[in-house]
Amino acid sequence: MTAPSETVRTIRLRVDGDREAQGPLTLGQANALQWISALTDDHFLGLVQWIFKVPAGTTLERACAALSALVRRYESLRTTYHDGPDGPVQRVARTVYLPIEIHQRPAQPDGTTLSRELIAQLRAHPFDLAKDLPLRLAVAAEGDLVHAVVAVYSHMAADYVSMTVLAERFTGLLTGTVTDGDAPPHQPLDRADRERSPKGLRQADAALRYWSGILRRRPRCVLPRPTTGVEPSTTPTPRSADLHSSRVAAALDRITARTGASRAMAVLAALAAVLALRTGQRHVALYSPAANRLGVPLRDYVGTVSQDGLISLDVDQPDYDALVRHAGTALLRANRNSVFDAEALQRAHDRIAHERGMPMVRDGVFNNISGNAPPDLPTVATTETFIDWWTPTGFTNLLLFHLVRTEQALILELITGDNRYLPDAEMEALLLGTERVLAVAATGNVALDDLGALAGIDPIPRDGDWHFVDHSWIQLSEVNRVLRAALPGPARAFVTDEGPEGATIVAHLAAGAEITDPARAHLACLRRLVDSPTAITPHRYVLHRDAPADPTDPQAWRELAVLAEGDGRATDAGSEAGT
Repeated sequence: MTAPSETVRTIRLRVDGDREAQGPLTLGQANALQWISALTDDHFLGLVQWIFKVPAGTTLERACAALSALVRRYESLRTTYHDGPDGPVQRVARTVYLPIEIHQRPAQPDGTTLSRELIAQLRAHPFDLAKDLPLRLAVAAEGDLVHAVVAVYSHMAADYVSMTVLAERFTGLLTGTVTDGDAPPHQPLDRADRERSPKGLRQADAALRYWSGILRRRPRCVLPRPTTGVEPSTTPTPRSADLHSSRVAAALDRITARTGASRAMAVLAALAAVLALRTGQRHVALYSPAANRLGVPLRDYVGTVSQDGLISLDVDQPDYDALVRHAGTALLRANRNSVFDAEALQRAHDRIAHERGMPMVRDGVFNNISGNAPPDLPTVATTETFIDWWTPTGFTNLLLFHLVRTEQALILELITGDNRYLPDAEMEALLLGTERVLAVAATGNVALDDLGALAGIDPIPRDGDWHFVDHSWIQLSEVNRVLRAALPGPARAFVTDEGPEGATIVAHLAAGAEITDPARAHLACLRRLVDSPTAITPHRYVLHRDAPADPTDPQAWRELAVLAEGDGRATDAGSEAGT
């Protein structure tokens, strides 16, 4: 919808690049295409946007020329994606016609509102990756003077760092600090060739081994909470809370001076401590869009390099400072192992999920964008700590932490895709708990064993329904709910062999036409786990012809004849059937 005083026109500028070419996808492109293709009717996550900084006095002609220069220089902005005989391919066009929306609008004292309005219009529909240029541009001008320029990109064309590269070059072209004649940058087709070299293949294999090692010991859920009152049949509601704290910014000054670590590492360590203290799980695994632009060729690279890193944090360090150092090492290892074959990694996810009896979901995410904060970030107007609440769209993660700012004031955003499971009170407790940990750590190094009491962080209460199983806190009632939903006949899970290394879960069930052996029982249970973050599948299945009169009595089950028993993990569905 246009404003009453607005006129809109679209110009199309011819842009000629250096070459026309086609080749395989990069690993980053293949990863992005995999998850973008999985989006259904909500394309929110497949698009990213930027508000450019426009120097005063910029004319419409010069702004459009600078935008054209970006498309000429960076091949990812002239690329479409197609099916090839050996899989998807990227196709770079030498000549394109670049559409730019021109909005005649009066300049406003705060141009952010107008810029966001233009972005909302550009984001209204998804890109057709086989037909459309992967960017949309809008310029707002009053007469011939430009006062706002915005872009929306497909994630196939640009990740967050790519957008900063484009933004800096756009402003540099207008101020004269860079020229259009600079040496051409490393392009996605160049990167695809490098990734298929022997060195690139070794790097991808090493990343797969690194991920597999962590997936075999990560907890079932990053924040296992009681599921009482959570009805799986209802629709999850996303929720977002932004913590603003100038108190933490001052604390980070003291912590970084003492430890020599970055401000982001101090925050990551505090988050890990809060999660470990709340959950009682000493291993915290967080996915993180990785800083994997390693090497000079990628510094000016525009393309979707970003793939997940997997941060493995062992919160059994002696004190907070040691945890900060551990967090820095863990993040570095995650970044170094964040270039991988997405399809191979998915196969590893599926295999380990089958073996462990728990889905390998991306339930906890730490995303540090504080080094590339958006230009429209609001200035700090108060010294008081406060939390902004709002409702996002398109998010499915259980916990997603965005570290937006660490200078002047900490801005730490927490988004959940399921406000039923993670209510406002828990979100607030996590954010304010992180603030208190950093405030305590600013006074001096503190033993982790004392941190909970000093920072006022209470562990989640756990009654007799909770059991520590395979690095994870599990609710037996939730395991039994999964059995009831997954299996057509009577079934009951029991906990055995509880000890320091964790417990074992054994399920007794009545066999039927659909469930004739442990393998089929295991597959049926795995399919029902997605909406049960505090459940896993049993470690062993014991099949009987019928159920006892009291299915809650483990001894009554044990007295029945056994048709088949096993862990159900065998590839051959019938290989574990017994007499």
